[in-house]
Order: sequence, then structure tokens, then C-alpha cells
Amino acid sequence: SNSRYYGSQLITFPSPVTPDNGVTYHQVTGVYERSGARTNRQEAEAVVSFIRNHFLEGAAKTRSIGVVTFSQAQQKLIEDLLDAARRQDLTLDRRITEQHNEPLFVKNLENVQGDERDIILFSIGYGPDETGRVFMNFGPLNREGGHRRLNVAITRAKDQIHIFATL
Repeated sequence: SNSRYYGSQLITFPSPVTPDNGVTYHQVTGVYERSGARTNRQEAEAVVSFIRNHFLEGAAKTRSIGVVTFSQAQQKLIEDLLDAARRQDLTLDRRITEQHNEPLFVKNLENVQGDERDIILFSIGYGPDETGRVFMNFGPLNREGGHRRLNVAITRAKDQIHIFATL
């Protein structure tokens, strides 16, 4: 694969020949609404903020971006917050719309296969609930073949992965 698809330029991380910036962890102080919406609003807001900065600072001209969530509920929340941000900021909306080669996507683990972007943002979503308890239920990851879903999602990133998590 390295030779055929990447011109022998693929470097897996950690690597001694590149700076260690392939994976970035963004700690979010959030709450997983286990008994309600089954989302983590603070985490979704952090992802949308990252996207806003990416497009408004001009990085989108050279680097594509995609979002992968661990649940459909978190995916929908991020889509809703991103739509609201686009309605409030016409420059943001225009820049997202202008990215034709590899447009921004927001998908969950179940339907991300086949899409690659330079930067992939992961929204874990799960974490401590309103009482501070963490339950070991991670949606599709807990199901049969969950490790394969995670592998597929991680390999969607060509250059960087940014993980947004309350955990």
C-alpha cells in the first residue's frame, strides 16, 4: 500500500523521522447526557470551534477535514451546531461550501468507510454523566467487530487525527 498508493511516502507514527504531531488529544470538560440526549454538548462545541478556526484561518485551502463520532446522536448534534455556526457566519459557510475536492463531512463509526481526509476529528462523546459516573458502553465499539470499525475510522486520516474527549 505504501508504495502503490502513497508513493513510498507514508510514515506511520510514532516515527523517529517526523515530529510527533500525528495525533493530538483535546481534553474537554464535558458531560455525557446518558439519560437524555445521549450526547456530549461541550465536546461537540469544541469540534465545531476547531472546524470554524480551520476554515476561517485558511487551512482549508490546503487541508481537508472530516469528523467521525462514536454515535449517531453525537453526529447529529455536531451537524446541528455546525449548521447554526454556518448560518451565523456567512464567511464560514462560503469557505466550507467552496471546498470542492474533499468536502467536509460529519459521520459516525457505522458509515465512515471509504472517506479519507487530511485531518480527521474524533468526537468520542462518551464520558462521565451528570453524576460523574462513567459507564463502559461505547456504542458500536462494544458490538461484535467494534475493533474493526475503530480501525477503519482511524485509517481515514491521511495526515492528522485530533481526538476530542471528556474521558
